[in-house]
Amino acid sequence: MHVFIDTNILLNFFHFTKEEIDALSNVFASHEHGAASVHLTEQVCDEFLRNRESKIKDALKKFKDVKFAAQLPAFMKQYEEYEQIRQKSSELQELAKAISNKVDADVIDNGLITDALIKDIFEKSNPIPTSPELYDKAHMRMTVGNPPGKNGSIGDAVNWIALLENVPDGENIHVISEDGDYYSTLDENRPHPFLKSEWSKKKHGELFVYRTLSLFLKEHFDGVAFSYDKDKDSLIDSLSEAGSFATTHNLIAKLEKFGYFSLKEVQRILAAAVSNNQFGWIVDDNDVYEFLKRVAVPRLASLTDQDQIELLQKLLALKQVEENA
Repeated sequence: MHVFIDTNILLNFFHFTKEEIDALSNVFASHEHGAASVHLTEQVCDEFLRNRESKIKDALKKFKDVKFAAQLPAFMKQYEEYEQIRQKSSELQELAKAISNKVDADVIDNGLITDALIKDIFEKSNPIPTSPELYDKAHMRMTVGNPPGKNGSIGDAVNWIALLENVPDGENIHVISEDGDYYSTLDENRPHPFLKSEWSKKKHGELFVYRTLSLFLKEHFDGVAFSYDKDKDSLIDSLSEAGSFATTHNLIAKLEKFGYFSLKEVQRILAAAVSNNQFGWIVDDNDVYEFLKRVAVPRLASLTDQDQIELLQKLLALKQVEENA
């Protein structure tokens, strides 16, 4: 799965958003662990750094404009709650002032939690550079009026050309962006027809668009997180060390709760079945077979290890014989 996250999505973590910072972490953790290929461009990195302070400034202004002082009419003085509300209001103002002071200091020092995460992402990623050739293609695209891009801004075109040139042929692209240029003017939840057609013709794949990270996660990864999960990772490791059939059945039951497994995770599961007879000898048990049928069989064409391929092929052949008997 190939994913592009636009700058506006990254900058939202410096503003008012319902998104959890863990959602962003999950996306790039999945990139590291092979569940997805997240394409980061130099253009996105530069746009982020250019716009970080203005995004923070706007968010802080909105926060500081909030009036935390309670406005109470005089006739309410006779009620006991009147003084309690005034006291709570005073405490709230002090807390607001204290958090503002801390934030002001951390903004200057790049000490916000979002700063730490995105710095780590940028350092670990290998952004697609904006070469002179890529820029020229984007400039021509903008000049003739092809989306994405508006108001003389070339950045969106740079990102789109970068995706066209770096995502392998035959692959779909999942774009997460608030930018309206990626969407149909008739249906704001569908991709722009020009971009959809272009991706189909040039890449022989489909274009999918999402306005938020949470929408993308919900549709593809159970609405909770991307493929990488420390508990799932530990369970997969335990398969190779299982000392009994019962332990293996128990591990498979726990792994069944996870909806998605990356190719690398499937390869690790099959490697355990090949190396550990407490797993390999019971692959035709109903629960184990149904699990492998769901997570591993769809990956059969992508496997490269001959032992793993043969294990699945023999399992499928055995089940076919049983069904025909």
